[in-house]
Amino acid sequence: MNSPLIAAILITTAALLLIRRGVDVRFVLIVAGLIMATIIGTPWVIWDTFQKVLGRGDIIGPICTAMGYAFVLKATGCDRDMVRLLVQPLRKVRWLLVPGGVAIGFVTNMAITSQTASAAAVGPILIPLMIASGYAPLAAAGTLLLGCSVGGNLFNPGEPDIVAIRSSVNADIGDIVNAAFVPNMISFVVATIVLTLVIRRMKLWSMANSTQESDQTSLTRATVLRALLPPLPILILLLLQPRFGLFPSIAEMYPQGVQVSAVMLLCSGLVMLVTLNDPRRAIAHISRLTIEFFEGLGFAFAKVISLILAAACFLAGLEALGAIAKLTKLLTYDTTVAAILSPVITWGLAVISGSGTAPSVAFSQAVLPGVVATGAISAAILMGVAGAIGAGLGRTMSPVSAIMLFTSTLAEVEPKALVKLVTWPILASLVSTIIYGLLVS
Repeated sequence: MNSPLIAAILITTAALLLIRRGVDVRFVLIVAGLIMATIIGTPWVIWDTFQKVLGRGDIIGPICTAMGYAFVLKATGCDRDMVRLLVQPLRKVRWLLVPGGVAIGFVTNMAITSQTASAAAVGPILIPLMIASGYAPLAAAGTLLLGCSVGGNLFNPGEPDIVAIRSSVNADIGDIVNAAFVPNMISFVVATIVLTLVIRRMKLWSMANSTQESDQTSLTRATVLRALLPPLPILILLLLQPRFGLFPSIAEMYPQGVQVSAVMLLCSGLVMLVTLNDPRRAIAHISRLTIEFFEGLGFAFAKVISLILAAACFLAGLEALGAIAKLTKLLTYDTTVAAILSPVITWGLAVISGSGTAPSVAFSQAVLPGVVATGAISAAILMGVAGAIGAGLGRTMSPVSAIMLFTSTLAEVEPKALVKLVTWPILASLVSTIIYGLLVS
């Protein structure tokens, strides 16, 4: 093992320890990258990388507009309407609240890629319903946490993990989402089943504890229409895929598929029209939602794009020391090793850092281009998907993740108890992801 590689390992370890101690992950990653690049005598590559990523419209556009759309949905209450529509069937079959609640969180996270925002939409409705149905607050918290953080976001074309894979392998968004479907659904189903069994084994549900639910908001035609708006961009992007040939004229204009940012912008305008109750206040209504849309763009830049920038700088430092080439060679040499390490590496980093985005994006940007260079594009996509799933699972059981802290606070339970509850579902899901990778490799 040469000196630069030893330096990369030591600096990476120190960076993880600092992140674990609460130092801002972006600061740590940028400084660590700068130190590594300086060791090799090329500190300027960090500034060049920062500027290059800052101008990547194919990354910034989809992520920021998806968050802008989520802010518009939140401001109009459409996200809550969707949750009420999804929860309605469960009110009469309350023993299904755990798998059903996880599924609702999963679907919500498809439309709203922020896990915390998804939990904020689902939690105030799901948690009181579960507690009123006899579930312990810990069971309600585990259901909300798992549902909103276990991978629904990977079916959204504007999700940073998916965008990072696309930019790294230069593949169609549809191909990446399709490749993610089976392993992500297996991961979701396994985690849901194990959580349900753990809750029953821990006796966190009893009909004797059931009470009358306070939220009895009725559904109207207007509510149902508003409830259909959150998943609309995903449906439009799916139907407009050139491979289906449903709209030849559009496919001719956009042979690689319609841009995600354009669809998010269009749907935001549609939400403005559908939620306009008083035409006399149209200007104020549109202005308010326009502000919300751009607030969402800014939020995404501050919370997500900044992580991608920092991760890119860190990777530039690792690449300068030759660590990226070593890792890529290891993963391309043996498919078994790749199937195991792809989700495990990102899972471990996410547990430590509390972020799912940073490890997933960093892994895709670091490893996938080298795999693509060997001609194994399909393998690169599967590795990126496995890394994204692993990162999401790690975030879900991290005691310092935003979604963990938000959910435990909302349900008034201890984070340690919540981590303990979801540990076995997450580990079972991680194992299922590894097994899938071994079978298809």
